[in-house]
Amino acid sequence: MRVLITKVTPWHPALVRLQWELEEVGESGDFTFEVERSGSPAGPWTTIVEDLVDTYTYDDTLNDAEAANTLSLIRDIYYRIRAIPPSGEPNAAYSPVMNLDGLTEHVMMPTEPGNPERPVPAATFEQPPLTNLYARPTSSEDTRRRLLKRALMRNMYLLLKRLNGVEFTLLKRRHFGTRCTVCYDTLTRTIMVSHCDTCYGTSWVGGYYTPIPIYARIVRGSNSNVQTGLTQHGKDDVDVVQIQTLDFPKIDEGDIMVAKYQNRRFLVKQRYNTSLKNIMVHQTLTASELSRVAPEYGIDAGL
Repeated sequence: MRVLITKVTPWHPALVRLQWELEEVGESGDFTFEVERSGSPAGPWTTIVEDLVDTYTYDDTLNDAEAANTLSLIRDIYYRIRAIPPSGEPNAAYSPVMNLDGLTEHVMMPTEPGNPERPVPAATFEQPPLTNLYARPTSSEDTRRRLLKRALMRNMYLLLKRLNGVEFTLLKRRHFGTRCTVCYDTLTRTIMVSHCDTCYGTSWVGGYYTPIPIYARIVRGSNSNVQTGLTQHGKDDVDVVQIQTLDFPKIDEGDIMVAKYQNRRFLVKQRYNTSLKNIMVHQTLTASELSRVAPEYGIDAGL
């Protein structure tokens, strides 16, 4: 049994409409579904509705605080569906994670604390990246575009994993949750402490979501991109680089990329998309390396 999210539609001002379907169903009876939401494709996850019996759509109504953040153009929200067949919990399955742009994960994320196990589909060969095009092709042009996107994504994935890419960890910045009680002023709605070990300057407790392992490559080195700026401590050198990675997870301004083996941490400043007929294939990031004394080095990146 496979469950796939076929459509995610943000609906102004505070509604997200979801639709999903089952494939390779091997039993008959009533299927039950749960919808889970997070600000990161690696969790932690919040179950927003459960016990949906033979229901394949759901309207997620966001509260005011969530809508103001998650429907922003520079922030994101992620969904996944848990399907429970008539045979019960032991045979339950999760859908791939999908964001508001319809982008889906390439490989199932590993188990995170507090959630049931999510096994990666068994195979005797390298698993290719999934695409976000689950709609049935209606013409030969749609078919060619779908296959071309899949081929480009697979080639990029293999290039990063086996040739010129290295292992990174992505830290997705929090944009909703519990406000920091140490540095956040509720009256002025500003951060009062620049080096806060509770929220790391995000104003939300924890600062960042669960680390996400990804492959990426630095496409422009730092030899000629070191910029000098003035800070409260005097002059400071900022190492500016460009990093190229796959289209999922979507990386936004304020997220942190961590080079796994050197523990170098880069703050994302901008993102540029490479698209095929308006379908994103990969993304290029402009990022600045954080100083070794930055509070973000205190975040557990799962290295």
